[in-house]
Amino acid sequence: MQIWFIISLLFAILVALFAVMNSDPVIIKWFWGKYEFSQAIVILGSAALGAIIVAFLGIFRQITHALKIRELEGHIKKLEKENGDLQEELAACSNKKNEEGAMEKSLEMTGEIREKTAENNERI
Repeated sequence: MQIWFIISLLFAILVALFAVMNSDPVIIKWFWGKYEFSQAIVILGSAALGAIIVAFLGIFRQITHALKIRELEGHIKKLEKENGDLQEELAACSNKKNEEGAMEKSLEMTGEIREKTAENNERI
């Protein structure tokens, strides 16, 4: 960022030197009349007007980017909340599946115990 500032400053110095070296009077014709100005004032005024226009365009661009960033941050928050909800749902389903698996295993073990008990009873 600083390099652009330095380059801009050097360019401004060059424009100012150019304007001072060309300070002859010039006639500016407008729709409603003719005016005589120093060429240096015309050059510096044009450069200043260009800088102001570029600054306004830059500000407009920054505002546009800030609004887009705000929109995207809101979208990120929405997706993070949705992700958290889905993680909770996944954990609940996983716990339910583990409980069902434990219940099924318990029933299998109960069935095996009954079979062994029945076998032992037959032997007796």
